Amino acid sequence: MLKLWGERSPREQWMLGVMFALLAVVFLWLGVMRPLSSAQRAAHDALIEATDRNAALRTKVELLKTLPRGAYAGGAGTTIDQLVGQSAGEAGLTLERAQAQGAGRIEIAMASVRPVALFSWLAALEAQGVRVETMSARPAATAGSVSVQAVLVQGAGR
Repeated sequence: MLKLWGERSPREQWMLGVMFALLAVVFLWLGVMRPLSSAQRAAHDALIEATDRNAALRTKVELLKTLPRGAYAGGAGTTIDQLVGQSAGEAGLTLERAQAQGAGRIEIAMASVRPVALFSWLAALEAQGVRVETMSARPAATAGSVSVQAVLVQGAGR
């Protein structure tokens, strides 16, 4: 390489040097700076979206806390498993598992549900006298969704 470089005139060496410098600048711009800038922009957008979802969830939680814990409002022959199953269907939610655990108590599981839809459904259930006794939620495989396991109890709270 040094032999080839030495065979070039000073003018050619200068032009090749400028060309390699410009090539390095273009490589750094297209190969490093643009991808990093794009990744930073995507991370910023994801952060803003997550912050908005967090604010919406906090608002729903506050709404749930303000609802009265009234008596069970179902019909005379309506059991908690019928009420939960029917209201989940009406809300467009799919119960992966709904297992009765005695009178007025049911354990449910959902593989993937949007948090806003989940808390809206729980608020509607609480308005009908069904409260959440325990709940566990983990991020689901689908972006923006959670996997939920909960125990729902019929009747007024503590």
